[in-house]
Amino acid sequence: MAPEVIRCEPYNEKCDVYSFGIILNELITGNYPYTETNYGPAKIALEVGDGKLRPELPEDNGEWKELIELICQSWDGDACVRPTFANITSTLSNIQTRFNAIASHPSIK
Repeated sequence: MAPEVIRCEPYNEKCDVYSFGIILNELITGNYPYTETNYGPAKIALEVGDGKLRPELPEDNGEWKELIELICQSWDGDACVRPTFANITSTLSNIQTRFNAIASHPSIK
């Protein structure tokens, strides 16, 4: 849940962008959010609402750089800074194009 929702502040579609960033991170790491802490649900909500807690990011070995940047932008504490879903779609499409080009390179096969 986005910090502004936890704080009962007005919110818009950017809270869904925040959730997307959390889910994208979960898909990449294979871990549920916040498992690296020993916090219960109330403590997690308090820390997220205060902007002090985000899930652990995957190790950046160079392959994940753009996805990690997208995740961090998506869960930014300032909803105005978060990208639109149109920007997210464009970024993911560009990443997919590069991965496909790498995967189809003759030296990979």
